[in-house]
Amino acid sequence: MARQARIKSNTGIYHVMIRGINKEKIFSNDFLKNKLLRIIKDIKKEIDFSIIAYCIMDNHLHLIIKDDDDNLAVIMKKICVKYAMFYNKIQERYGYVFQNRFRSEAIENEKYLYGALRYVHNNPVNAYITNDFLAYTWSSINEYMNEKPEIICCKYKKDILNSFGNIDEFVKFHSLYDNNIYIDTIEEESVNIEKVIQNTIEQYAVKNNLVDAKDFTHAHKERLARILINLNLITINRIAELCNLSFYNVKMLSKEGAKASES
Repeated sequence: MARQARIKSNTGIYHVMIRGINKEKIFSNDFLKNKLLRIIKDIKKEIDFSIIAYCIMDNHLHLIIKDDDDNLAVIMKKICVKYAMFYNKIQERYGYVFQNRFRSEAIENEKYLYGALRYVHNNPVNAYITNDFLAYTWSSINEYMNEKPEIICCKYKKDILNSFGNIDEFVKFHSLYDNNIYIDTIEEESVNIEKVIQNTIEQYAVKNNLVDAKDFTHAHKERLARILINLNLITINRIAELCNLSFYNVKMLSKEGAKASES
């Protein structure tokens, strides 16, 4: 299968994720995580780019990067090569350290940037490592809470914090939820998609005062199916199953939606 071209961001901002090969915990301890941060700091001296947020998990890394010079591929290659050389040396191993190419997502507006930042900072909570994102040492939340940042860009830190009334509002913002799917490991994305689907169904039921399955008339089932189709996250088969409709029925609703969007 041909490699899909990276979508270039008009803002120069990207959410990036890289993962250890075979789910290997390549950042399994504080020493390794600290080394990765030192590598990123060194590369920032070589190439002009900014880090807006980061989170180092045991087997993968999230970064939100501002890169105005289209150097993202070079930046990530340097990070991966330098860390792989270090990791292979201390582990006395050979071969690939990272699984495939890094994944990236273009961030085109402030709302999505803030949502991605919140998602990155909450990664340890979503992985059940901690109940409090503020308690996790290896994310940029610590740099947002402390006076002098080491990795993140001072300007972006200032701009983001200034957009909230105070630091408490910034912290409270991290408890909010949205229905966006942010890039992550395949396993985490599958979990997140399921959360969005279940949340959408629950919101529809509450909004329409539908207490029991018998309250879902055929009209309600079709309306909910249209909402799930528009999310474009799951298959027609899955939507038919969730809404208790036939595959043919949902397929027709999907075609109607496609025609409506074209007109």
